[in-house]
Amino acid sequence: MQITRPVREWLPPHLSFTSWEVVAPYVEELRLARWKSFSDFYQWLRRLNELESAISESAAWSFIRFTQNTQDEASRKAYEQYLQEVQPKLNEVRYELYKRYWESPWRVFLPQEEFLNFNRSVQNYLALFRPENVELETKAELLAKEYNEIVGQLTVEVDGKTFTLPQASLFLESPDRARREEVWWKIYEARAVHAERLESLMDELVAVRTQIARNAGFDNYYDYRFRQLGRFDWSVELCHNFHALVERSVKRLYNRLLIYRKNRLGLEKLKPWDLNVDPCDLQAPLRPFSTEEELITKSIEVFRQLHPRIAEMVEYMRSIGHLDLFSRPGKAPGGYNYSLHESGLPFIFMNAAGSHSDLVTLVHEVGHAVHTFQSRHLPFMLQREYPAEVAELASMSMEFMALYPKVFYPDPKEQARAWFQQISRVITLFPWVATVDAFQEWLYRNPTHTHAERRQKWSELYYRFHGRQVEWPEGTLEVLWHRQLHIFDYPLYYIEYGLAQLGALQFWYNYDRNPQVAIEKYLYALSLGYLKTVPEIYEAAGVKFFFQPTELDEIFRFIIEHLKRIRDTLRD
Repeated sequence: MQITRPVREWLPPHLSFTSWEVVAPYVEELRLARWKSFSDFYQWLRRLNELESAISESAAWSFIRFTQNTQDEASRKAYEQYLQEVQPKLNEVRYELYKRYWESPWRVFLPQEEFLNFNRSVQNYLALFRPENVELETKAELLAKEYNEIVGQLTVEVDGKTFTLPQASLFLESPDRARREEVWWKIYEARAVHAERLESLMDELVAVRTQIARNAGFDNYYDYRFRQLGRFDWSVELCHNFHALVERSVKRLYNRLLIYRKNRLGLEKLKPWDLNVDPCDLQAPLRPFSTEEELITKSIEVFRQLHPRIAEMVEYMRSIGHLDLFSRPGKAPGGYNYSLHESGLPFIFMNAAGSHSDLVTLVHEVGHAVHTFQSRHLPFMLQREYPAEVAELASMSMEFMALYPKVFYPDPKEQARAWFQQISRVITLFPWVATVDAFQEWLYRNPTHTHAERRQKWSELYYRFHGRQVEWPEGTLEVLWHRQLHIFDYPLYYIEYGLAQLGALQFWYNYDRNPQVAIEKYLYALSLGYLKTVPEIYEAAGVKFFFQPTELDEIFRFIIEHLKRIRDTLRD
């Protein structure tokens, strides 16, 4: 694959923007620039974009290095320097420069369709910016960073060996129930040591974020953040429609899967340590790979069978060291694809340990990476900063496509088990997304709540969307939300997973019938970046963004038929 690095037209080619002293002269030049023509204005806009892209990429690398080793002092200080020194000043000057752009008479000569979302993003930034919030936003990010530091250093000991939490979670797939329970409690207790600090962190985050919202003229942070996330094409009503869909329709299917699990395991009552073991085969959990190299090599073959261009993308990422996939002590939790806006390249970070869910995570992040590659041709950063509900459609659709090639699971029964896990994972995701989203809405609409009220509300919402098929040991369910890093790091960013999953299910339905047409539509939709509205991008991918419960009936029938075929394969 031929990847050309962008050429800096204005900035020195190798300069890294890691301190404000480096950034300041270029900001000053943009401040002082005067326009005598549209050409002058457009050149200024390109330079602003070049500077923002360069700073964004420098910031990205400081975050990546920190999450790769949260215990490394140099990486921690570099990330803190960006958060405390560069980002606050950048936010202030961005307001000034965006205001110059917005008020310029030359702006009307830009192609309006191509700059629709660009302009909506700029206008949104100008409407929400308050100088007094700059320090508060930095404080919130530093608090969220502490969460990553706490969770990143957690380990447990099993059979005299030390494991990170992602590594230890493999024991939860063991057919030995006593072993699963033993390790589940060890993981819980490792988190419980820090439970009070995590509760206090959330107190501080709610207080800081509420003040940010009030400074901007909002009654609460929920409404402020909804607007800040650039949800231009949909409203809170869609979130509530999603909650209702989960409660009325998905919950029944989710509970049918739990009953199947309970019966297959021969249990009277499911416990939380019974939720990861594969009910289709109680002898051996799926282990699709054992090394990072095997994971990468086999994945590339999967993507080659889907579309050669996707395989070339992943091969290129491997060649330049943009894949950091295996778990190790000190690594921050979770996984992500980070789009590097100057180079137009992605970086994938995750905590693999050898499970099937690790394979799904990689495939998911590759969907994001393909999105980065497909939209890198767009000239302006704000045309490539598509919202999360678009980004997650790319990743979740990839999860379904990647199960068709029989590379990791050539045996039909293992392939059927992988499909069962994927479908179960998707159905399980819906109640969890609804719980996390409704919980965050409650958090920020009721900012003076107590710890006891917060824990009670979480349990209430969990049961509302999940039901009571699982019996949680006393005191454990109430703090289950501690494990969801988005609540600390990326407030309100979670409903997007549910909305995008509905789109991905529609995409799977289409792909199952005509894979060639579906994947070309997929790649085309990703190439749009953020040039179109969210519903238009979904439509380009062949699916609907807005939905009615009745419109999804055919999709759920398709899922049930697929589960029946899996059952028949496992019986043979």
